[in-house]
Amino acid sequence: MSAQYDPERIRRQIRVIRVEQMFRVIHHKHRRQPLGTVPSASRFSDPAGNYAVLYVAESVRCGFWEAVARNRFTRRRCRELPRADIEARLVVSIRSREDLSLIDLRGDGPIRIGAPTAVAHDSNQAAGRALSAATFADVSEADGFLFQSRFTGHLCIAIFDRAICKLDVLEIAPLIENADFLSALEDYDIQLTTPP
Repeated sequence: MSAQYDPERIRRQIRVIRVEQMFRVIHHKHRRQPLGTVPSASRFSDPAGNYAVLYVAESVRCGFWEAVARNRFTRRRCRELPRADIEARLVVSIRSREDLSLIDLRGDGPIRIGAPTAVAHDSNQAAGRALSAATFADVSEADGFLFQSRFTGHLCIAIFDRAICKLDVLEIAPLIENADFLSALEDYDIQLTTPP
């Protein structure tokens, strides 16, 4: 058992969810493995690098902010993205073929577990990684986390690599052609630029 978290408190936050459609924005070089993931630094990644986490969002615009835009427009008057960066991205539409058991970190979820609110909302991801490691080790039935994007507030899911087998790819399409993404460019006053 992890010294930081009571596994029973974590278990009480499990919600069983069937995903009908969520989205992941990936680089086109990963097209052949759209559900592929490797241990890397992210909100719920393993600090020791022993497992990987796959992230999906309920909207393409949220997936764009989570995977591409992130903090790049902070304190910027002009919001520009190179068109080539967007043309190199794909939208993967994903569903679950079976139920996912997810730890609910929405609303008061973190305090119910005894976690700092930083686990789901802070730009410093150490708290999320610590909770993830404790959950992965001590709550084997957990497939990942249900949380809200700190950028858009949309629903996001972080799925442990041990549960990726529960997912199916519905479709893969260019980000540049996605209506929700194009609407987000206008809503957030972002311009796509081409090289001179």
